[in-house]
Amino acid sequence: MDCRYVLSVWLILIPVLAVHPLPGAAQELRLELKPTMLVNESDVGDPSGIIDEQREIIGPPAGKPSTAWELNPKYWKQFPFSAYLDLGEPKNLSSLWLFDTNDKGDVAISVGEPGKWREVASYDCAAYLAWAEIKLDVTTRYLRITRKTPGANFSEIAVYQYSDVAHQAMLAQKADEARREAERQAAMNRAREEALRRPLVEMPPYGTLSLVEEIACAADVAGRVFSESPSGGSKIETILGRTARVLPPAPGEASYFSYRVGRMKLLRPGGVYVLAVDYPEDAPRSMVVINTGNETARGFHTGPAVGDALHAKYVNNLAESIDVPLSGEWETWSLLFRLHDRFPATGLVRGPVPRTLAPEDGFDVTIAQFSAENMPLSRGAAVSHIRLYEVLDPEKLAQPMTLPPPGLPHRRLFWREEMADGVIDRKTDQPGMTNPLDWYRYKAELMRFLGMNTFSKDLLEFGACQHWDSTPLGGNDWVFHDAATKHLWAEIVELMGGYGLDVLPYYEYSGSKGYKGLGNQRRARPLTRDDAYTHIGWVESANADITDPDTYEDFRKMLELTVIRLRGKAPLAGVWLRTRGQMPVSFADPTLARFAAEAAGGRSVTRAALQEDAELYAQYLRWWGLKRREFLVAMRDFLRAGGVQDALVLYTGCPGEPGVPFATWEPQMVTDRPDLWQPILQQPEHKAGDRGPIVPLTLSQVVNGDLYYKALTSPGLNWGKWEVHHSRPADDPQHYQETEGVLLTHAFNRNYTVASPRTLDAFRTPSGLAIVRHYALNEHMMFDKQDKELLGYFVADIERAGPYCMMAEALAVARGDPTMIGYLIGGNFGRGFPTYVRDFNANYLALPALPSEIVDGAADDPEVVVRRIGAGEHGTWIAVVNTSLHEKRDVTVTLPAGSATDAVTGQEVRTIDGKIRVHMIPCQLRAFRVR
Repeated sequence: MDCRYVLSVWLILIPVLAVHPLPGAAQELRLELKPTMLVNESDVGDPSGIIDEQREIIGPPAGKPSTAWELNPKYWKQFPFSAYLDLGEPKNLSSLWLFDTNDKGDVAISVGEPGKWREVASYDCAAYLAWAEIKLDVTTRYLRITRKTPGANFSEIAVYQYSDVAHQAMLAQKADEARREAERQAAMNRAREEALRRPLVEMPPYGTLSLVEEIACAADVAGRVFSESPSGGSKIETILGRTARVLPPAPGEASYFSYRVGRMKLLRPGGVYVLAVDYPEDAPRSMVVINTGNETARGFHTGPAVGDALHAKYVNNLAESIDVPLSGEWETWSLLFRLHDRFPATGLVRGPVPRTLAPEDGFDVTIAQFSAENMPLSRGAAVSHIRLYEVLDPEKLAQPMTLPPPGLPHRRLFWREEMADGVIDRKTDQPGMTNPLDWYRYKAELMRFLGMNTFSKDLLEFGACQHWDSTPLGGNDWVFHDAATKHLWAEIVELMGGYGLDVLPYYEYSGSKGYKGLGNQRRARPLTRDDAYTHIGWVESANADITDPDTYEDFRKMLELTVIRLRGKAPLAGVWLRTRGQMPVSFADPTLARFAAEAAGGRSVTRAALQEDAELYAQYLRWWGLKRREFLVAMRDFLRAGGVQDALVLYTGCPGEPGVPFATWEPQMVTDRPDLWQPILQQPEHKAGDRGPIVPLTLSQVVNGDLYYKALTSPGLNWGKWEVHHSRPADDPQHYQETEGVLLTHAFNRNYTVASPRTLDAFRTPSGLAIVRHYALNEHMMFDKQDKELLGYFVADIERAGPYCMMAEALAVARGDPTMIGYLIGGNFGRGFPTYVRDFNANYLALPALPSEIVDGAADDPEVVVRRIGAGEHGTWIAVVNTSLHEKRDVTVTLPAGSATDAVTGQEVRTIDGKIRVHMIPCQLRAFRVR
């Protein structure tokens, strides 16, 4: 038997797995192409090389064919060139594959017959030495291939036809697709008609809104895309006269219900929308709202319920319960957001994961809560309605900002996001945002809406380069960077400058991380061991010894590229550094030698001596702390010498998300209702292993015992034989009280963190006081009874509901008057009660960043604190803070002599005998100017 015939038959009949599988026994069969089938339409060139290696193709196209369509370069100006195949009879073709070799150019595929061609597909030859499929799904005898440009280079083609079963399946699939497309078009037409009838509503602070969709959560879910966990876990109840869907607390598992919102509602990528959720303030409740339309998870809590999970998996969430009054009414949580280009389905994703939903599909809104033991007192998430609105005039969203006059220093409000920018990672073909710069444009517009004036973004995350180019000063040998995004930081700075925003880049410095990076050398060494300071591998992979002169040069190079060379693109405020355990106290031999020369009179100092001599060890830590200050001052001076006027250096010594814990392993929480919590915390599910039950502390115990001050000025709690206390050395604010331009940031979040003037005054410098809010991540706290993730990669920041969302900030102004307030955010930023946020921010930024003093007795209500800021010829500013949890009506405030105006609006304030009467909601700040 002729072996060639056997091979030929086998090649013709071999089934090939379809790239887009069809039902049943569907198959695609490769046609054997012969030279007699190919017709060159031109008198020049020879296309036969594209079908002369057919017998080397087995199954799905494989191998690297070498011969190609020959064409002398002298004919390149005559493109396009075409050739066609005569298959002898009509064939039900499924696809054409070609082996893409090099360069890039367009190929057109046509069907029909000579002289009557119809283009059905095209390909751009963008691959390199790879087989590429071009789907056809046509019936034809003739198949034409046209090279449109010289760059359209390929060496071999393979043509596949459907089997009879496959062809019928394909036709059925096409019919089904046509039916679904017809249904889609009908739905879109209905949506267009419905859009013309959408009701308009006025909703402060958003202005006029168009109601896109309203979901009554108590209604039957039939016909809706709806899911819940546990199955049947949500209940319909009547609360405060309304029916609502409620999630009863579930022991041992988190729970949620989720609706698809905006499906076939003409949603626009980049459109400005408001998500509104109606909830009752009838009882303590904790809940999280996940909006996949812009990948945001924000939680809130009411009454004495704790917001963050009481028993977080990885960290101490620093629980606090304050008996906040309940309004006894239905209230609304709302979120302003820009719709992304694509979104994940229910839950959250991390990194370059495909976002499978498009605007036509709508996006998921999920109401979720932690397990019962993680939210004691909460009666369960309850929602009556979910509404989606579109903002009609986004230009009116910006909060008017009144800053002090030129010549006076301005206050700053800023935030930094962690683990949020996976949405712009284009290592997937379905990223959340097509244009990464749009992501930051949305940030700028959110800042304008909330009334914040300083943009911050991480340029180093655990030491890894984020969106900047290290090429000019060493490239990947020095700092690994992503070539695809290395331009982004410069573009962001210019973008923010265009919005009139100041810029404060953020660095989690660990020494440079490149092939020859300083950080990878791990020059810092522990005291009692040689391997690592802690058990956290990704932290221990690199570190920086801040006493090392090479560290100075290393970080200066980063500042040169990311700040100084960009100083003309936007106002640069300075830099913000934060340790994540990668700027530890070093006990390496060179460090010990520096200590000996500078602080020990040249006497040799060993690690053994430091372990044996407590006084010498304490002296060493003091020296190291001063060296840290020296390093930060040097960076300030470098920035100023490089043209960054009045550059500031902020340093955050706390590496953890929730903030600074008390300096004890005893499990504790702070509450104004220990009588309420004592019996709850004695229950078995709330005991912290061998450490026993959680101990409730009162606010007065924390303040009178200086417990938070001690926490702020203590090193990290150590355990085992690790050196956490050296990985996270204590803050030493006393060394900065006379240092201009360098500020250690004061961590805050709970009420107790801003309750004592002592802690705030300790961190004050000649350049003011910077406080940074640390939010707990609540990482992986949405789990089922098997401890498996319910909603993908879950993190969420939690805030108090209503005016109490600004409680900590208001108390901070009353107790210590910070001049900078920052926020460390666990995900995409947003605020659920923006009216109160905007009001605080507007009044806060209207005050100059100058020292203030409390004016005793200036208000006739002891819970209203009055601060005075003298500004010489510019007049006097007055800050009035309601520290109470209750509304204050007709509070009389005595002002200095002169004409008084509202510092935000500029409107004159009526005074009688130097006094004004003010009405204040809980936790409100008001600013006045007297001249």
